[in-house]
Amino acid sequence: MKRSFRNLMMFTLVAGSLSMVSCKETKEDEAAEPMQHEMREGEEMDHEMGKTMDEDQILNDEITAEFENQQTGAMYQHYINIKNALVKTDATMAQDRAKEMVAALESNEANTSVAEAARKIATSADVNVQREAFSELTKAMDSQLEGALASGEIYKQYCPMAFEGKGDSWFSNTKEIRNPYYGDKMLRCGRVEATIK
Repeated sequence: MKRSFRNLMMFTLVAGSLSMVSCKETKEDEAAEPMQHEMREGEEMDHEMGKTMDEDQILNDEITAEFENQQTGAMYQHYINIKNALVKTDATMAQDRAKEMVAALESNEANTSVAEAARKIATSADVNVQREAFSELTKAMDSQLEGALASGEIYKQYCPMAFEGKGDSWFSNTKEIRNPYYGDKMLRCGRVEATIK
């Protein structure tokens, strides 16, 4: 009887200690601007989120900014069309939109890095390869957008989970997050990193 009581007490003590350790709350610093559905270790994402949204909500990314140079504005429109296709995880549409961008940039030698990245998207039917090339396209577009706006705003957005936690950016016309690197799997994962005016 004494032994059973001692074993029961020992079990209770160990179980209580484990529950106190596992329920310990840790606090992390908040970013300057809150994340929309940023994932942390141990969290799960609601995969149904993107599936319940209608297409107008996903692609409500109308360009409201006006550009100093019409050619830069057209190039940015092509970029947004590719981004929207990747948000939908539509490899065929992304490929078609990238082909349109490549054709539009053929006569412009100043944008070879943009055309090269778009060409990689246009020649691949694999959405993961397209997303990697879209990352290159975003980097190439970054220099094109600096000082290019006459009015309005463009938002540079960032997903910390893109490419196995390395993180990556993209441009958008709205503050609302529509993640091209995860599409409907994690549609709203990310945050606004900068505003281009």
